[in-house]
Amino acid sequence: MEEKIVPDFDIPINRLGTDAEKFDSRKRIFGNESVQPLWVADMDLPSPPFLQEALIERIKHPCFGYTEQSNRLKNAVQWWMQDEHDLIIDHDSILFSPSVVTSFNNAIAAFTKCGDGIAVFSPIYGPFYFAIKNHNRTLVDIPLLLNEGQYLINFNTFEKECIAGNIRLLLFCNPQNPSGRVWKKQELEQLAVICKKHNVIIVSDEIHSDIIYPENKHTSILSIKDATSNSIVAHSIGKTFNTSALNASFVLIHNNDMRVQFRQIAERSHTSDINLLGKIAMEVLFSTHGQTYKHALISYLAENQKVIIARLHKISGIEPMVAESTFLSWINFNGTGLSHTEIMNKLINDAGLGLGGGLFYGPTGNGWFRLNFAVAKSKLKEALDKMISLDIMRCLQNYCARQFFVF
Repeated sequence: MEEKIVPDFDIPINRLGTDAEKFDSRKRIFGNESVQPLWVADMDLPSPPFLQEALIERIKHPCFGYTEQSNRLKNAVQWWMQDEHDLIIDHDSILFSPSVVTSFNNAIAAFTKCGDGIAVFSPIYGPFYFAIKNHNRTLVDIPLLLNEGQYLINFNTFEKECIAGNIRLLLFCNPQNPSGRVWKKQELEQLAVICKKHNVIIVSDEIHSDIIYPENKHTSILSIKDATSNSIVAHSIGKTFNTSALNASFVLIHNNDMRVQFRQIAERSHTSDINLLGKIAMEVLFSTHGQTYKHALISYLAENQKVIIARLHKISGIEPMVAESTFLSWINFNGTGLSHTEIMNKLINDAGLGLGGGLFYGPTGNGWFRLNFAVAKSKLKEALDKMISLDIMRCLQNYCARQFFVF
């Protein structure tokens, strides 16, 4: 019997009764347990069938004791990073971690002290903010520049903060989350020069780097010459293969001294290893079968995004940003004239939709919402129909009328 590699993404999956956070926390998050949830960044699309088969086969064995970090596992990571990301790494540079969030928290503990400045480019992944606060570090929030529907790094402001000595470490999303912006090599080179010049460590969250749409190319920060000695990369199988609950991620650090510092912190918190099933999953997924699945997934997600862009561009007051990566659509509702809370209430109560609120990504996310489009196409169209049904035009007209009377 031929091994099945790619599942049918068009078949909707019922995740109720599986303790899925996206579904089972709806009452807590949205105050409504019946909204269609399109918020947290995991997919309502199936993981590879060959992964399920490998996990089932291992579970048949009756012992689940302590496990090693095998050479096979490191070989799989090494091969994947070279074949998929043109990044050559050796075994010593590879460390393992339960999650990317664990990794950047450990990096903060390893490379900074209380009061040190940590920079972010906002809007940015919300747990960056939580990590900085929880470690009693100083947040240096540098808003991205919005230019013709695309985010750009404000290098001038960033370097001024570096010159002032306010920044010790940069928490960086590559690709950018929530917008899906794929940073160009030239941008990363400019960033690396500034950071090297001012002794700023780069912690690059590259968890979305395997889902890149045509005409775009991901460049790992560790492939940039001026960043190899002061950067670490955190990556995972979680997003690409919908396996976040397996708690299997890895960290890449070329600099030996930094690697020793990081490992000491990880071992102190007992977070320097991953579980048995996570190891099996990573080894199985970082393979030619994993590549086949990934490429089919990207094709499906690209078509889903086309549906979003085509349909939402017709609604006045709403502007979706074109994602160059990820399965997340970053949508600007500010043109409606409604407040962030009013938009959220309309989405939840009138449309029955649970999107990710933009303020989770910092103050610059005001009026923006993130929609997860990693769902069966029929479910996506259902959600878009609900959004289109909102009386946004009336809201926009009322807003314009208010502006007229103000003047």
